Amino acid sequence: MVRNRNCAGFTLIEVLAALAVLGMILVALSTGLRFGQQALSAQNRSTATADQVGPVDTALRSLVAKAWPGAAGAEARFAGTARALSFRTIMPESLTAQRTRDADVTIGVDPEHRLYLAWLPWYRNWMVAKPPPARIDLLANVDHVEFSYWDPSLHLPSGGWVTAWVGTTVPKLLRIRLVFTKDAGLRWPDIIVATARDPWSY
Repeated sequence: MVRNRNCAGFTLIEVLAALAVLGMILVALSTGLRFGQQALSAQNRSTATADQVGPVDTALRSLVAKAWPGAAGAEARFAGTARALSFRTIMPESLTAQRTRDADVTIGVDPEHRLYLAWLPWYRNWMVAKPPPARIDLLANVDHVEFSYWDPSLHLPSGGWVTAWVGTTVPKLLRIRLVFTKDAGLRWPDIIVATARDPWSY
């Protein structure tokens, strides 16, 4: 019996061509899957970091809002530059076990890219030598922090932002900009806080 040539199997060239096309499809699928995994991993890192920034945002707002407003002729208690800030405020109960919650605090970023809060309890008269300030690291992967202060006396229609503030009074507004490292892959909106504490409540 003679076999019909039209029913013969694939030729070697056809098989090789099919394998080549299948290989390209598998490469494309593998590349897409790897890209998706990297994107998901980056998103998870950003989400985890955002979960950490939220409470820090709240804490910074609370500290600044309770900054001691000072008084005429009093010792300067508010000193801010573009990269660091020191002032007197009321500490949260969860961060201090001292008899007083009044404290002189400093906010900045150290060489290891950690946003930190350092504080020393404030007493009108220390009966012993002052201890070194306590410190807590608030955030990692912070390249730097930028502080700006609202000065209503600038020759503008309603004032403007300046990069330094030293005096016995506090600015009406404080802007905190957290700049994260490239590895963090995160941006956070500027933190703008009004200092509304009553000058006579201190």
